[in-house]
Order: sequence, then structure tokens, then C-alpha cells
Amino acid sequence: MSSFFVLQKQYEDLARDEIIAISKSYDPKSNIKSEPRLVMVSSKVPWQKIASRATFARYSGTIENTFDDITKIDLSIPTPKSFVCRTINLSSKNTGSSALERQAGGILSKRWGSKVSLSNPHVIVYLIITDSKKYLGYADCQISPSHPKKIIKHPHELDTKLARCIVNLSGLKEKDTLCDPFCGTGTILLEAESMGINGIGMDFDKTMCKITRKNLAANGFDSQVINSGYEKIQDIMGTIDGIVTDLPYGISSRSSVSPKKLIQDFVSVIPKRKKLVIVYKKGLEVDDISKAKKYEIYRHKSLTRVIAVR
Repeated sequence: MSSFFVLQKQYEDLARDEIIAISKSYDPKSNIKSEPRLVMVSSKVPWQKIASRATFARYSGTIENTFDDITKIDLSIPTPKSFVCRTINLSSKNTGSSALERQAGGILSKRWGSKVSLSNPHVIVYLIITDSKKYLGYADCQISPSHPKKIIKHPHELDTKLARCIVNLSGLKEKDTLCDPFCGTGTILLEAESMGINGIGMDFDKTMCKITRKNLAANGFDSQVINSGYEKIQDIMGTIDGIVTDLPYGISSRSSVSPKKLIQDFVSVIPKRKKLVIVYKKGLEVDDISKAKKYEIYRHKSLTRVIAVR
């Protein structure tokens, strides 16, 4: 059986690669297939584990099989006390979703002897329609990531969804150690800790270090926070498994060098063997990350952020 993940419309490439990165971090032999806004994963990793981490997965569960004739659908699961059918139309055509749900619900209700519950079903049956196939899937619950609370924020900080996503793109898993050498108010460290990943933060600004510690403490997290410039990362390189960071820009950057020089100097101290995920302002590309996988995040007409994964 395969797990399925229906992606949100926004940042589809980023969302797809996030699912892939999470899956392969736990099972490198995971087999991935995808269609527009749909990722299917065959692996030993439960879909619930992936869904609890994935930022941009809207629906998820188990794919049972495909179908052509709605009257012949069936699921090899214990008879549920109650269920509901949901159509997810990812095709370019109008499929008559409501009618399809009613028809499938009637068929399964008669076959199982179970009642339909719209508000609190024991099983959700998914009819996933793409331009190439019709998939039958199911889940016993809906899962979405739980983000840690943040008691002190900053107007230029990375939003929690993207912070979680870039941690996932690093391929790190529980008990691994992540370093954010420009930790700011601690958004990336918070998301990493919430997924069981150890964190080490750095920032040259004492005030930011204090804010990060307060935000971590508010969630019961104990990531180490070091008041230092990014150069300090060279002293702890042997203890970390990956670097994930949002590089400062504009008024958030107090560096004496230009933003592009900052990126160049920073990337140059990171060994090629270490996983690196960085966010920076578009237009500041440097040679050391020229071959990295990149995603653009449009903010407004004068700001597009780039996520680079090396």
C-alpha cells in the first residue's frame, strides 16, 4: 500500500519536495510517484508520521487502489462504525463531486452496514480524481502539524510554515542536530525542536539571543543559544548534522559587509558534506550555491526570497 498526500496549491514544487525529503529521511528506499498536487509514497514510513511534519499537505492517508466503476469500489479495512466520503478533484474537469460522494456513500453504507457521519466519522474515504486516474484512499483521522507558540516576535522573521518546511528539506530527523547561525527570534529552532530535532542557535545580537531563549523556554525546549557571529559554527561543525538558516537582509542585517559578501563568506565556511538549507533575498546568488536546488517565494514587488538546498 502507498500513502498519499494532497498538496496545497501554493508552492507546489516546494510542497512536493518537502514530502519527499521527509519520506527519504526515514526510509531512503521510499518509492515516490506524483501527479499535479498529489504525491504517493511507498515505504515503511506510516503516513501519519510524514503528515505530522509536512507543512503543505492538505489531505493525507492510505491509497487502497484505483477505480473506474464507482459501483465496484471496496476497501480492505475492518468495517467502520461510521464513515464519510470526500471527493478531491485534482483534474481539469468538473467531476460532480457531491453526486459522486453520495453514490459512493450509498454503496459503502449498504455493503458495510455502517452509518454516514459528516461531522465525526471513524473513517474518511477519499475519492481522488486526477486527469489520468481515479484513486480510492482512506484515513482514520486528519493530521496537521502542531506549531510551537512564540511569545516574542519580530516583523522580519520567517513565518512558521516556511520555517518548518526548510527544516524538513534538510532531511534531518529526530535526535539529529541542526544549527541556525542567524537564529534571530528562534523560529527555525522552535520548529526543529517541535519535531524532535536538537538545535543550536547563534546570533551576534545579545537581544535576539535573549528573545530566542525566552521563546524556547515558553515551549519547554532547551536548544543551546550562543551569542556569537556565524564564524563560531566552525568550532561545532563535528557535532551538527545540518545547517538551516534565514540570512538577514535590509534593516535586519547589521553586518559591516554587503549582503552578497555575507552570503559568500558564510557559505564558504560550510563543508560540502554538510546539508545546507538557506533563505536569502533574490539577486544575491553566489557560486558556492549555484548548483543548489532553489525555490522562489514571492513576498511583494520589491522582495522575493529564495530557498536554496545544497
